[in-house]
Amino acid sequence: MKSLYITSVSTFSGKTALSLGIGLRMQAAGLKVGYLKPVSTQPYTAGGRILDEDAEFVRRTLGLDTPPWELSPVVITTELLDEVMSGTLQRDLIAEIEQAWQQVGEDKDITIMEGGASMREGYVVGVNTLNLVEQLDVPVLSVVSFHGEECLAGMCVLDDAMAAKRRLEDRLMGIVLNSVPREDMDYIRTRAVPFLENQGIKVYGVLPFDPYLRALSVGEIIDTLNAKVLTGTHLRERLIEHMSVGAMSVEAALPRFRRQLNKAVFTGGDRTDIQAAALETSTTCLVLTGNLQPTSTILKRAEELGVAVLLVPDSTLEAVERVSGIFGKTSLAQPEKLSRFQAMLSEHLNYAELIRDLGL
Repeated sequence: MKSLYITSVSTFSGKTALSLGIGLRMQAAGLKVGYLKPVSTQPYTAGGRILDEDAEFVRRTLGLDTPPWELSPVVITTELLDEVMSGTLQRDLIAEIEQAWQQVGEDKDITIMEGGASMREGYVVGVNTLNLVEQLDVPVLSVVSFHGEECLAGMCVLDDAMAAKRRLEDRLMGIVLNSVPREDMDYIRTRAVPFLENQGIKVYGVLPFDPYLRALSVGEIIDTLNAKVLTGTHLRERLIEHMSVGAMSVEAALPRFRRQLNKAVFTGGDRTDIQAAALETSTTCLVLTGNLQPTSTILKRAEELGVAVLLVPDSTLEAVERVSGIFGKTSLAQPEKLSRFQAMLSEHLNYAELIRDLGL
């Protein structure tokens, strides 16, 4: 049974998006694809069962008939962690994962396995990336995300790629570099990629940064903040590419508002001046904090412009922190984002070489 384990070295690297994108490409080529997310640290409950949200989304998009609770055999909860720490755990987690892997792979040409948010995730319960790929004897494709603002000349990309190679050794079949700013693409392709390949690290693709793919929908902000919708109930699918905080004077805020397109502005419900300024620029959503109702003039103007106005009880800082926790994660729930990502893979991922190296 062929398998590909897709992991990453840091959170929000685009691992789920890549797993789904490769799976769809394989299906389009006529391959029967299975999917498994062996370990989940983001559980949610549906129908009395604990599921993983990402795994359920991938299952639906790939059209798999496997029950969603079978796609994430090990869900790390507080209770499971307590059992591990107290030495009372009676389950063989590796065996459970192996059994699920065998089941989802029945009659499939390949099973895509989506690893944790980082290579260290799951160490405490013995189901980290290295343990799993050794036990299951599967090749690994690692997503390495660009962090140019933190490192000199793409050094973080090189460090992360070489660290992955050191940890996984021959099990690492290669990497995909993700979220590379367009102004850095030439440097990464002509300098970083040849260097990495000279170190024995195959680079299957260099994906450019696209803020649209990391945008949040208005609906995701509504759900995260449990917000009351004052205008724009029909705008849940509209996308937000930037977040801006209106806690300063209008004079200070306007230049930033003008630079940021398709943004959500977080400000107090009593800051009519900031709200009016935001509405005169490219604003998708106003998040008004402190449960302070805006004026009828603001609501009327927002309706005219097609801007969603949300009301929340949180302080501005609290609301921003809660949304920041999910902002920047590549979510492909909107069809137009999925199509855009697929087009990016077609242009920038060496799919033919990946398939050849997998023996498919």
